[in-house]
Amino acid sequence: MGIGNRILTGDMESPVVITAQTGCALLMIADGMGGHAQGAIASRAVLDYLVAAADRLSDPASCAEVIEDANQQLFKMMSEHEEAIGMGTTLVGAALTPHRMVTFNVGDSRCSLFSGGQLVQLSHDDVPEGANNHFGPRQSHALAQALGGSSFPLAIEPHVSVDAPLAPGETLLLCSDGLTDMLVNQVIGDSLRDTKTPLQSVRKLVAKAFAAGALDNISLIVARRSDAPSVP
Repeated sequence: MGIGNRILTGDMESPVVITAQTGCALLMIADGMGGHAQGAIASRAVLDYLVAAADRLSDPASCAEVIEDANQQLFKMMSEHEEAIGMGTTLVGAALTPHRMVTFNVGDSRCSLFSGGQLVQLSHDDVPEGANNHFGPRQSHALAQALGGSSFPLAIEPHVSVDAPLAPGETLLLCSDGLTDMLVNQVIGDSLRDTKTPLQSVRKLVAKAFAAGALDNISLIVARRSDAPSVP
């Protein structure tokens, strides 16, 4: 996952708390595919590429283009390293500024807004029609598109949306399917409502996912705008 210019990888013993003070706060999760090692390489490569292009991600006019550039970079790596052929990753992210919120995704990792007691999904699930199961784990983890993920270059169509900036008290959740396969939206929304800080939210959501079976790795970011005007 990427938070600002920091990239966090591997298993984490405890959540990391980061406060964004000014400018653009960039949040991203890349969930690797193609085996543990290759998936880790693919997700890290995409995050490295996009963190260096944060200004293009925060601009709705260039957001989709730079994600496609990252996709092509993955295929370039595969052409140079035969053992990496087929590696891929999903991507979900949000660029938060004082003036707007740009969200983007490719694959089945999600971005949702919790506001006014309601959980609203902002991302689009790139899964075959009928594959989503809102009452338990999906039976198939086939994807309609991802970054990389094939032996030959494929174009992608990133989903990009622009919304009003995060309001005080609103919460943004970015997560891999390791969380949403285990917990229905009602449980996720209740957990966000019943916790006072992002740290508490992360711990509660992870605990509930593990209690439900935790069939996959779980990556998540919870961002909440403070009431303090100096912290956008």
